[in-house]
Amino acid sequence: MKLLFSSLMILFVTTIAAATDPRLAYNLVQEGKAVMVDVREKEEIDEGMVDIAVWFPKSKTDTDPNWIEDFLDLTEGKEIFLYCRSGRRSEEFRKMLEVKGIESVNIGGYNDLKNILPTSVPK
Repeated sequence: MKLLFSSLMILFVTTIAAATDPRLAYNLVQEGKAVMVDVREKEEIDEGMVDIAVWFPKSKTDTDPNWIEDFLDLTEGKEIFLYCRSGRRSEEFRKMLEVKGIESVNIGGYNDLKNILPTSVPK
């Protein structure tokens, strides 16, 4: 029993680590299994964003009462990976989604992601 528990814990920890690896998240988006959401504001994405990410500013949750419907349309039932500038807002957004029963993963901040993932400047 102890061995089974230890094996399950190792599997659980490995799964969480894999799910938060931005490179794995990027690959899942490329395969059409996930969506990567940039929750920064317009002036921030003007500097660049992960090239396959979609934009959904966190501020929309404060100004649009229908934001959750728009968000669900954008994510289409796929696995959701969130990021912002530093990871703080994307964690707040993750918690907001969790309250609504929507699972997502915070993969951190653009400042770190731009060093390991392809980026582009939106047009």
